[in-house]
Amino acid sequence: MRVARVLATAALSSLALGVGATAVHADPQPTLTVSPSPARPGSPVTISLDGGCDASTVTASSGAFTGSVTLTASSTSGIYRGTATIRRDARAGTHSINISCPNGGPSTFTFTVARSATPSPAPTRGARGGLGGSVTGMDAAKVATGAGLVTLAAAGGTLALRRRAKH
Repeated sequence: MRVARVLATAALSSLALGVGATAVHADPQPTLTVSPSPARPGSPVTISLDGGCDASTVTASSGAFTGSVTLTASSTSGIYRGTATIRRDARAGTHSINISCPNGGPSTFTFTVARSATPSPAPTRGARGGLGGSVTGMDAAKVATGAGLVTLAAAGGTLALRRRAKH
């Protein structure tokens, strides 16, 4: 029982040290920021890339952009920046950005495009509801018949109420 505890402790300790050593020696991953986020169709966005390349410029491309964008490295911070325009017909949702570095591997990131902020046009006139076909085919005989039926129903209702009141 005691040997099992010692072996389990040793295994967990070496696992923890191995994971920690991997994290310490791992190369830093590049990070990409798109501002504003979420982006709106037809609007410009600023793209910032931190790390992942040693060239003076990188290229960013996306199906949501109007074209490819060149990101230029800042001489002081080393962060690449550029401005892209989101297509007016870009669908709302998640889109990918492909980063191409001349002396490094390609990277892919995602960003979000919101629904278009363009309001729907306000109606200029009311709805054409019509009269529901109640006007066509009207003649004096139909009007007289309808009035007679309404009068007959009213008289019948009055008679029924009077009989009920007497009993």
